[in-house]
Amino acid sequence: MAWFIIQCERKTWTKYLVEAEDKESALDNPDKWQYRGYVDGDDTDSIVFGPFESEADTLADVASYVEGS
Repeated sequence: MAWFIIQCERKTWTKYLVEAEDKESALDNPDKWQYRGYVDGDDTDSIVFGPFESEADTLADVASYVEGS
């Protein structure tokens, strides 16, 4: 059986709290934004890399690179 890497694009919504006079001025001063957290949205697209002959070959390929693992 072959091995594959699936890379999915996912929307991430970052949320901030900000006090302002109106919508426009809320956007104008990001220095005052207070980070609240994030919410992941739905997958927007997926890419499949492979086939690879083994798990080791799959993990050695540049497509397997990840940050923060």
